[in-house]
Amino acid sequence: MRLIFNYIFVITLVILMTGLVSAEEIFGALEDGEKAFLLGEYDKAEKIYSAFLEKEPDNFILLRAQANTKIKLKKFIEAERLLNRILSMPSSTGRDIRVHAEAGVLEAELVDETVMAVDASEKSDDAFSQFLKKDHEGPVPHYRVFLKKTGKMELYRKSRTRIQYSGIPAATREKIESLKTDVMKKIIATGKDKPELELVVIPGGCFRMGSEVGDIDERPVHNVCLSSFKMAKYEVRQKFFQTVMDYNPSQYVGGDMPVDTVSWEGARNYCKKMGLRLPTEAEWEYAVRGGTQGEYYWGDNFTGKEANFCDSTCDLNNREPNIKDGFKNSAPVGSFPPNAFGLYDMAGNVSEWVLDWMAISENYYVMGPEENPQGPRPELDTCSGVDCVGAFSITQKVYRGGAWNQGILSMRSANRKDAHFQLKADGTGFRCAGDLKTE
Repeated sequence: MRLIFNYIFVITLVILMTGLVSAEEIFGALEDGEKAFLLGEYDKAEKIYSAFLEKEPDNFILLRAQANTKIKLKKFIEAERLLNRILSMPSSTGRDIRVHAEAGVLEAELVDETVMAVDASEKSDDAFSQFLKKDHEGPVPHYRVFLKKTGKMELYRKSRTRIQYSGIPAATREKIESLKTDVMKKIIATGKDKPELELVVIPGGCFRMGSEVGDIDERPVHNVCLSSFKMAKYEVRQKFFQTVMDYNPSQYVGGDMPVDTVSWEGARNYCKKMGLRLPTEAEWEYAVRGGTQGEYYWGDNFTGKEANFCDSTCDLNNREPNIKDGFKNSAPVGSFPPNAFGLYDMAGNVSEWVLDWMAISENYYVMGPEENPQGPRPELDTCSGVDCVGAFSITQKVYRGGAWNQGILSMRSANRKDAHFQLKADGTGFRCAGDLKTE
């Protein structure tokens, strides 16, 4: 009970700073609400918080308490709405406050949250010289603030004063964002959407793989011929991945968002469960080009309408300051036009794992076969322990296509990147492929 009392006392102080309800009302209501919550009486807690949110609709402490209650009641969509209300509030920067005192509302800067001093109503030539001085009440908690209009420091007794911050603290925002991510994953889990296999038949043919103007690992440009195969029209959506794999590693959560931050092993395992596989690197480049030979499958010009990359709204240093694509992070699959084969998001949004190992000690483009290349050491499903004898340099898997967190050049059709096969690389997802004979 002592912990409950301390928790309620802290919340009461915060609400006094931000709300208009009396301390006695708040203390009693939150004590009842918290007791009901801890006893598992979530319906009762929900009613208590709802009643006080009618009086304090913008109080983020009450909103957060109610959101936690909704989660316990499995009302996840309602919880998400409450969390969105908190996240729509501005962040509190610095210590700027408004002081609600007898003299009115004053703009100020909070200097000390609690100063033990004599009652400000006591007459004194110098209030600050009386800190900790005993009077008939003893030391009394005050706010010490700097008034912006007068440029003076003043003390305000806490029991007679309400202060209002300019927004929610940054640390609170981070916690709310994390809680919202968990709630959205729960919403996806309740849907149990059965995966849709939207596969496109890619006709066999030959093409020139690689680029002479890109990185050295894209050279030499060489001739590759492929048999017909099938490839997923879209990057794998989170609602399908979570249903099949029973987890969701994504940073930017949403049912129709591409699964991201997934390891190569996770991508491989999903495709296996679907009776498919990851595309080979040669298949992927052949598919993205769609019969084109330029650096980008849509041509040489870039306006931001072609694909999702690190644009001017991106927080990273590699952002393109003069172009917007409409999305700060990843976008729902299919948000941009398809390529000539009818495949969406082959460039940008999330990078895509392919089947091939990246052989660090050799150039597979020089050594690989012309017909249906499978990449170096394709017999290695994983690379650990005795499986890697004689292949110590093979620990990296290739991923392709650029992403929301990468620049424009990463979306070139020939661009190659690699990462450890067990790494959950930021902004990396996948799509599945398969042989036509498996249909």
